[in-house]
Amino acid sequence: METTSNKGTNKMITGIVFGVITFWLFAQSMVNVVPVVQKDLGISLSTLNIVNLFITRGADWGWTSTITLVCAVITIIGIIVFVKVERNNDIALIDFSLFKNKPYAGATYSNFLLNAVAGTLVVANTYVQVGRGFTAFQSGMLSIGYLIAVLAMIRVGEKILQKSGAKSPMIWGVIITTVGCALMGFTFLPGFSYTVAVFIGFALFGLGLGIYATPSTDTSVSNSPPDKVGAAAGVYKMASSLGGAFGVAISATVYGAIAAVSSVEVAATDGIIANVIFGILSIISIISISTKRYWKNNKRKRNKNRFQEQY
Repeated sequence: METTSNKGTNKMITGIVFGVITFWLFAQSMVNVVPVVQKDLGISLSTLNIVNLFITRGADWGWTSTITLVCAVITIIGIIVFVKVERNNDIALIDFSLFKNKPYAGATYSNFLLNAVAGTLVVANTYVQVGRGFTAFQSGMLSIGYLIAVLAMIRVGEKILQKSGAKSPMIWGVIITTVGCALMGFTFLPGFSYTVAVFIGFALFGLGLGIYATPSTDTSVSNSPPDKVGAAAGVYKMASSLGGAFGVAISATVYGAIAAVSSVEVAATDGIIANVIFGILSIISIISISTKRYWKNNKRKRNKNRFQEQY
């Protein structure tokens, strides 16, 4: 047991070292290309490192320990300072003025939250191997439906976008993905029943993401100013990557922390519940932030374009 723990610690240290090297190389390239963003990079990378320590080491340190609370306070201060500095810079890493557009903000927030659901992949695959005795190959085969569904439904999402606008496929995509995640949390099911639930859950996970992808991307890009389309697309994609990273880190932390004091079944269920919460928040962001006026105008514009193409 101690050997396994040491191996895990060594892997984590190796990962941190390579992560620091990667960040340093990225920072050097950015500073050489755009010297103005040097201060922004320093603030953002420092804040991200503290967030990483808070999420991954909080359980070991104790969530109410001094060092954990200090990390939380530094994170909050770092985010506030970063936003303030970015808003005052003419050349910024993140152009926060883009978020004044509600449809763009809704698409980006929901994209961040939905990609955070990626933590389900880690928790579910870990649980079926540790708790159900699956091999790596068998657990991989359980997720084959995810790949097929994503590839098949991207085109379907595009067709739904053309016919009914972006709101419906975005909402239904997130709902289907969240339901798929919830199915994988039914660890109380016996043997074969749980295997079927996980397979269906992975398929629904991919199906929902496939439906959501194109309408969300279209909403974000089409609602950004013409002179900021590149920046808007970059921020949207960054939200996707950050969402996945935070989702995996948070889910794995919840799973590991609970597995240390309880059963792996409870740990897996709670880890997946964290991802279900991300899915619910993604739905709320689409409904509450995106304006009805936009959806109506967007649908009318698409109908007009389709009419012009026909005649």
